[in-house]
Amino acid sequence: MQLTYRFKNDEQNLDIKKQEYLNPTEVTFYIKKDDKVYVNDGDKVYINQLLKESSNGIKTYATISGVAIVKSGAINITNDNADSTITSDNTNDDISKLKKEEIISICQEIGIDYENKLIAEKLANKNKVLIVNAMDIEPYQFNNNYILEEKMDKILEITEVLSNAFNLTAYLLLNKYDENNIEAARKIIAKYPNIIFKTIDEEFPFTTNPCLARKYFKEYKYEDLLFFDAFALDKIYVALKDGLPTSERYVTICLNGTDKITVVKCRYGTSLAKILDQAINVDLTGRDIFLNNYMRRVKCDNIEALIVNDNVKTIFILDHEDIKVSKCIRCGKCVDICPVNINPLDKKLDPSCIRCGLCNNVCPANINLLNKEK
Repeated sequence: MQLTYRFKNDEQNLDIKKQEYLNPTEVTFYIKKDDKVYVNDGDKVYINQLLKESSNGIKTYATISGVAIVKSGAINITNDNADSTITSDNTNDDISKLKKEEIISICQEIGIDYENKLIAEKLANKNKVLIVNAMDIEPYQFNNNYILEEKMDKILEITEVLSNAFNLTAYLLLNKYDENNIEAARKIIAKYPNIIFKTIDEEFPFTTNPCLARKYFKEYKYEDLLFFDAFALDKIYVALKDGLPTSERYVTICLNGTDKITVVKCRYGTSLAKILDQAINVDLTGRDIFLNNYMRRVKCDNIEALIVNDNVKTIFILDHEDIKVSKCIRCGKCVDICPVNINPLDKKLDPSCIRCGLCNNVCPANINLLNKEK
């Protein structure tokens, strides 16, 4: 994908590669203390088979078929390459006929989640506006781009279904620099008269939901706005249409900043270390790995333990730097750059913080200003 990308007032023409890693040798799913486990050690498991359920109703399903090894803290499945799959009897040829209560019930039954919050809970709230933020809101993240490239029609279809069923005004937001998907949306948006299509001329962090709400939807209270991204809508679509969970995930991998950017389509539970080794073929010697937004400085010191889940969206692989932290010099750069006008120097992290990491990025003392409890 050729894409014009703007970040920090710097426009770049990026060549973003796409790669699939859908046949891992094994997948792993970690078990928490209160999880209810539905498989035993040595069981044969099938794709889409329910493995475990957390105390908040989020369910985990097998993404490959094989033999389960259940041990303290984890379920491991060794791939038998048979692609044995459990299908569902709860398919719907015409999801436009589904009522609000049916949609919520299906989402609850599947137990799908988004950013660790149940989709069903978000749908059950008394919202007034549905906003599809189809932009990749983190720096150098391109997962939504590829979801839309593959599934634009399905994303718009499920948006209209939710708009009608929940009586919501619906918006589709795309960045004006995302020329490929803007053109694709314009070709078919007429089929979905209830969706208002807006192109946004913003760069990170003003593409984040709180910033969009303040600038473009200020006539509403924030709690009246229901935000979904393309991936969350794809999950809902698969649940309603096929009665199944989503087994695949996109992860953007950035090597040396923007030197090499690859979006990998992979299975939930896949080892990130194996993706980096076998799909990207990168030597990690002398390099640091940061998750999702390098400015937040969330460093991964044990890549072997990291698996693909909803919390892993981007991996930055950067040459190691010995960063020395010094005392704050009260320069005020962090205050000046804050997009939500809070003081990052406060002793506790302000609840209004959107964790964009810009304050970290400009700090001459290299202080991690986000490394504070709220």
